[in-house]
Amino acid sequence: MEIRQATQNDLTSFFSYLNDHLSDNGDGETQLFQPMSKVESSVNAAMKSRFTAGINTEIFHQGWRRLWLAFDDNKKIVGHIDIRGHAENHTKHRVLLGMGVDRSVRRFGIGKQLINQMLEWVADEPLIEFIDLWVLSNNLAAQKLYISTGFQKCGEIKDMFKIDGKSLSYTVMSRATVIAHS
Repeated sequence: MEIRQATQNDLTSFFSYLNDHLSDNGDGETQLFQPMSKVESSVNAAMKSRFTAGINTEIFHQGWRRLWLAFDDNKKIVGHIDIRGHAENHTKHRVLLGMGVDRSVRRFGIGKQLINQMLEWVADEPLIEFIDLWVLSNNLAAQKLYISTGFQKCGEIKDMFKIDGKSLSYTVMSRATVIAHS
């Protein structure tokens, strides 16, 4: 397993992987893991633009993003994690996390490896003090992973979404980049 920061050259493969990953969203036995209806669950032009522009934007400038990819032994992308700045002013000390792992390798520790890789990078960015994320409240497996890597639940927004006639809540989680040990 190789995990490395993505470059412009990785984006075509990444978008293909991400499109396949999103096709699982709400499909069959898989619960929704993204706040998108099943018919919206694909990579669109706006998403491609945000990733493409973001990885080429200097850190702490509007729209910046950093992306890491996990590759299997055949050089196939099997997971990703990204962080980006919040859109609001006065939030440069916080980043927002997004991630996913391919269905074929879930529950093999890749999510934890991706989080640890991102945390190593963040440790070299002293201005970043907190990592935030939003996760659908029904995604208990993701919440368990985040808690195991130091995230804490900050709250829940009940009925945040109405998707395909179903009400879904959003759980807000956060962790400090440096966790004090007692």
